[in-house]
Amino acid sequence: MDPNRFSDIAYEMSKSVEEAAEKAEEDETSVLLVIDWKESGYQLNVLLPEETELNKKDTDAYEAFLLSNFRYILMQKSDLEGTQIAELTMPIETVVRDSGVPAEESDEYAAAKGILARVLPYLNIMVLYFMILAYGQGTANAVITEKTSKLMDLFLVSVKPGEMLLGKVFATAASGILQIFVWIGGLFGGFALGIHFTKMVNPGTDMVLIQLVDSFGEFSGMFTASGVVLALLMLASGLLLYCSLAAIGGALAEKPEDLSSTNMLFVMVLIVSFFTTLYAGGTSADVPWDAITWQVWMPFTAILVAPTKILLGAMSIPEAVGSLGIVVASATLITMFAGKIYKSMSLYKGNPPSPKKIIEMMRR
Repeated sequence: MDPNRFSDIAYEMSKSVEEAAEKAEEDETSVLLVIDWKESGYQLNVLLPEETELNKKDTDAYEAFLLSNFRYILMQKSDLEGTQIAELTMPIETVVRDSGVPAEESDEYAAAKGILARVLPYLNIMVLYFMILAYGQGTANAVITEKTSKLMDLFLVSVKPGEMLLGKVFATAASGILQIFVWIGGLFGGFALGIHFTKMVNPGTDMVLIQLVDSFGEFSGMFTASGVVLALLMLASGLLLYCSLAAIGGALAEKPEDLSSTNMLFVMVLIVSFFTTLYAGGTSADVPWDAITWQVWMPFTAILVAPTKILLGAMSIPEAVGSLGIVVASATLITMFAGKIYKSMSLYKGNPPSPKKIIEMMRR
């Protein structure tokens, strides 16, 4: 580290952290240095303002500078005797904290959150990716059923095409959502019952699996009820979003063989979203796990990124609700669009039409 990097820093005293934070907002290259005296020595808190050009690497470098030079700075600026200087050589406890996090908030789950932040995003992405592939294809096949079974004429006199497609999309998405909840319930319920009966037979059991589950229970306070609910709603609405997109391919196809070409939009959006999430900042190692990146505001990538951030508290409730609203609104609009295409293509015969011809048919 360059020893002269922090030689020209200007320090300004403030009466409180709030006053210092207001001053820091005037300069985007400022940080807050809070010096407290504890029983074990000085404690330095390096706070990063919400609006700043600096990053954690800068604060880490500044922290290292303070750790190595703070004692000597105090000695040089004081006219103290040897015994008094000895007090300045006591150990220093340094804490780097984001000013957006309340001071009273406990960091006891910081290590666990760091581990989960590395595991959950990939687990969430992989599970959703294969769920979407399976149920998206199922939606497209369900939409085309009446066309292949020659029952379209019968259905047209009993139900509107758009309403029928809407029902198919919701039914397929609901079955996928139900399956997710059954998996989650079966996983937690199975472990809970197994541990309960094991402890009933052998209360003093030292099984590694039971000890591992008990250790997870200590981190139950890391999650909030609102975060869990919003994360599950995001998963459900995301599956509905991709099912509605797959319905467009089913509405355009006349027979199952056509799905390979008409469902290309669904496949391309899913693949692009998948790799964008993995390699463009969603779960990249260069991006902090709690950073709110642009992916959470794009409907097709939000469902792959946002659930983990919501669950671990990286997103506030307003941000989570906003991201969820974007996904739900997008799913609604795409479903309505698919319904119009399905209505226009109800009695269509021939090869899948071009986009220009589809627009002309929908205008009639």
